[in-house]
Amino acid sequence: MKPGDFEMIAPSETVRPFVRRYLYANHRLPSPLIVHAKPTGYTYFSNFFGQSSGDYGEIDGVRFARDERWYLYGQNFGQQVTFCHAQSLELLVCELTPTANYRLLGIPGTQIVGIAGPLSSLAPSQERIARQCFTLGMEASREEHLAEADAYFLRLAETAAPEEPIVEAAIKIFEAANGAVRVAEVSRRLGITPREINRRFARIVGLSPKYFGQTLQINWVVGLLYANDTETLTRIAHEARFYDQAHFNHAIRRFLKQGPKEFLASNHALLKDFLVEPRRHG
Repeated sequence: MKPGDFEMIAPSETVRPFVRRYLYANHRLPSPLIVHAKPTGYTYFSNFFGQSSGDYGEIDGVRFARDERWYLYGQNFGQQVTFCHAQSLELLVCELTPTANYRLLGIPGTQIVGIAGPLSSLAPSQERIARQCFTLGMEASREEHLAEADAYFLRLAETAAPEEPIVEAAIKIFEAANGAVRVAEVSRRLGITPREINRRFARIVGLSPKYFGQTLQINWVVGLLYANDTETLTRIAHEARFYDQAHFNHAIRRFLKQGPKEFLASNHALLKDFLVEPRRHG
């Protein structure tokens, strides 16, 4: 693995209702690593089990020190998000399902859109469980760190809120189509009005279903751009069901703050492997 790489690991079947995949790293860095986070449609929980000196995060220009062990990250709704790892990558990032924060922690998605913060402030009652489940440091093995995470999510699952069937079904439709499906079509399939699906979806996930679908679509398209160097942007735009090249360019710029060619020429640490790596396991 190169410095800055994460290993992407499928979670155990027991936690898959809440965890999409684990991203694991346990190594020192030759120089500070700057990560520019982009909207993905998913939320995250991180267990920092190693060094933290000099680490920080920044959201829309507001900087905060990374001085606690467990952090939650809500939906990114176009915020400018940066993380700096000063000395090492010694953490387990848990990519959660869109409804996990609501079901496990009781936090409506609308409350943590654009927010990254310590578990102690966003879900203080759950920090006690985290302290019981996460005790190992950087000397532990990958398998031991993963086992801790599984144990933590299984503890939370004991008191999880029930599924909201309409929202869960809508998420599956969007994911199956890589976001390239209209809200009206999703509503028709589920036998519910667009207004009602918007209300339910936004409250639990934190994004409107339209924006959620667009986010998945942009991530899919960027993954195609990274993975298919010989493909033309026009061909990819057509495969992704954009109306034309101009619409494609506008959508990329809206989400990533750069045009397609400019984005590909930039150095976005971790993002290439993150998007090219299959986003579904099993």
